[in-house]
Amino acid sequence: MKGQSRVLGTFLELARIDSETFHEAVIVDYVVEAASRAGFEPYMDNAGKVIGGEAGNVYIKIPADGVDAPPIIFCSHLDTVSPGKGVEPVVKRGLVLSAGETVLGADCKAGVAAIIELMYLAAEGKLKHGPLELILTIAEEKQLQGARNLEWERIDSRHALILDGAGYVGDLINASPTQDNLEFVFSGTAAHAGVEPEKGVNAILGASWAVSLMRLGRIDTETTANIGVIKGGRAVNIVPDRVVVEGEARSHNLAKLEEHRKSMVKAALEAEAAVGVGVEVKVERAYEGYRIDPKDPLVLLVIEAGKAMGMRMEIKPSGGGSDANLLNASGIKSVVLSMGARESHTTNEILKIEDLQKLVRLCSEITSAAGRLRGDR
Repeated sequence: MKGQSRVLGTFLELARIDSETFHEAVIVDYVVEAASRAGFEPYMDNAGKVIGGEAGNVYIKIPADGVDAPPIIFCSHLDTVSPGKGVEPVVKRGLVLSAGETVLGADCKAGVAAIIELMYLAAEGKLKHGPLELILTIAEEKQLQGARNLEWERIDSRHALILDGAGYVGDLINASPTQDNLEFVFSGTAAHAGVEPEKGVNAILGASWAVSLMRLGRIDTETTANIGVIKGGRAVNIVPDRVVVEGEARSHNLAKLEEHRKSMVKAALEAEAAVGVGVEVKVERAYEGYRIDPKDPLVLLVIEAGKAMGMRMEIKPSGGGSDANLLNASGIKSVVLSMGARESHTTNEILKIEDLQKLVRLCSEITSAAGRLRGDR
């Protein structure tokens, strides 16, 4: 790794490890081994068994060294979206990108690499810090299932920094929407499509009718909605008798979320009446939204740390969810830091090496100034 920083080397190693959701065993082993070599005692919980995965969430506690501060969490997730098998990262002109037809996995292995580097710096006595809790979660990309099964009694911190934001290092996400998932099951009557189609009731027609009535995409500045999955039909010569439609609605405003969710259900019921299909509706709260005041001590800690580095800092809301949603809902005040990944979840994903190094420095500055959180609840 001559001429390359250690954190870059760590990221390249992580990127080459297959870790699509529910298949994080190898990357968990990597983190556990790295923590053990550094002199710490990592712990893995049973979340993987609960959700049908290969491994659990990893916790690493680091005692204070040189800073009188309350404990603080640095958290990132270990899983990637598909296509994430056989990733071959390529370093080119200050960037890291994927060589093939896969994602790079910078979401969120850039965050994981930065956390591992913090751990190394602490082990080497090169980091001023209060008590640190490093948490690496599994299955974040599938409805935050890893964080949903954290052992909360194991966690001491009341503040957390989640390294999982896309975009420039220096962006701080202080707000996230509440998300509801919706499932519509349309039931019709099967029949031979060529011999006696009049005896059939077409469930695909009912589903299409419903979706055509729904307002989707950007609803307003606070609200979005999407239909993402449609499953049904058996053959082109059979009138389909069952179709499942899956979607979501998100909003930073709970009243708007409720209003739009009801409009999507109403569209399904109108299709039921118009086409003659049956419809069953299931609504499930995926996660609660949050908003942390821009003047909150945790936000100010990050902003001041960035300014000490001469970094451009920006506070902004996000339309996405992260482990921060569940930590905030559990009483652990959390914000998300961007970690330099661009075009995440696509085969065009890239990571700027300079951003990765900036992220480590920013986190280091935060740990050295974390005493400002003392007394904050």
